[in-house]
Amino acid sequence: MWKLGSLVPLITAATLSAASAQQSAPADCVNAQTQADMNICSSEAYDRADKALNEAYKAAIAQATQLWGSPDKMRDAQRAWIAYRDKACAVYEYPDGGSIQPLLINECMTKVTQDRTDDLNIFAKGLGN
Repeated sequence: MWKLGSLVPLITAATLSAASAQQSAPADCVNAQTQADMNICSSEAYDRADKALNEAYKAAIAQATQLWGSPDKMRDAQRAWIAYRDKACAVYEYPDGGSIQPLLINECMTKVTQDRTDDLNIFAKGLGN
């Protein structure tokens, strides 16, 4: 006969494993219904936006180096922008934010990042001067 004390670690491990699998499972982002799926989808959207930003930044650094002989101005501007992004989106970190908080933060990070990507792309094409 099983004792309750010996089942607790097994139940805990099974619960954690199921929760981990659920969080990492791909979500149907078009039809996301649960908060967990919406949070996963918003995180994936931010990851895509961040990758696009990195590509635009590389092109902007190349343009800055060509224009000024150094990437320093662009690098400094990007560092200042990162600080701005983090502070602008921190307003969604409520003390009791609940399960929607990751969605709100990710949506802010995505929007601000997409806007910056557009700016960097314009600069990289030489249209910023």
